[in-house]
Amino acid sequence: MPIISATALKGGVGKTTLIHHTAGALALAGKRVLCIDNDPQASLSSGIFGPSAVEQMEPSSTVAALYAGLDPLPEQVIRASGIANIDVIAGSMAAARFNLPEPFAAPVEIQTCLRSFLAEVRDQYDVVLIDNPPNLQAASWAALIASDYLVVPCVPEDYGSMSLSPVLESIRLVTAGPNPSVVLLGLLLTMVQPRLGVHMAYERVLRDVHGNGVFETRIPLAADIKEAISQRRPVTHYKPKGASSKVFKALVDELLSRIDVVEAGRQKKEAA
Repeated sequence: MPIISATALKGGVGKTTLIHHTAGALALAGKRVLCIDNDPQASLSSGIFGPSAVEQMEPSSTVAALYAGLDPLPEQVIRASGIANIDVIAGSMAAARFNLPEPFAAPVEIQTCLRSFLAEVRDQYDVVLIDNPPNLQAASWAALIASDYLVVPCVPEDYGSMSLSPVLESIRLVTAGPNPSVVLLGLLLTMVQPRLGVHMAYERVLRDVHGNGVFETRIPLAADIKEAISQRRPVTHYKPKGASSKVFKALVDELLSRIDVVEAGRQKKEAA
């Protein structure tokens, strides 16, 4: 069961959108999915349950319980999303106090709480998706330690792309330390507007620099993607036959294909 994190230093690049709709596409493919809202802003949880419902959740029933060292039972923090095959660990503002700015200085219990919890439940799911804060503090670091694979969303323009270097450096640090097996699956272009020349120009630059490190699938800036969130549904369930739904289904195919390539390489290396 792969654990996949969406990580980026900048906000507004589509991490939460990516997790929500990718979960929908995976669920339609028959995969049992656990989404973890690892961002104290709890945007993913609000998109799934609604802001009022999230505000009323006890912190002890959210991801905050993991960071607080409460050692909750899975059933205390995992809740059904209302969409078949998708469960959620909700986010909470109560987790903000654990998102320390110096992740290496955070207590080891904070750094490893996600990994420890997921070791208990990963056999119950086919895929775990983690949505992270728009920073590289303790919560994102804990997700890097817990994850098997990473996806870095970026908008193909100046402000969307300039934060890539710190993210790549964090990945280098985690692979050099507490999680040497984590793999960057690639950079994912999000909020793409093909009619914007600047988007096409930056896409060419990113592909020239990173080659196959950039996903072939691109996530467009599309109205139905936002409309689906207002209906508390993944776009794959809101408009199953729409163009955006097809994009996320294609992304899932590419994600799983890239994972297969990585795993085949590992098996070949182990057999050598």
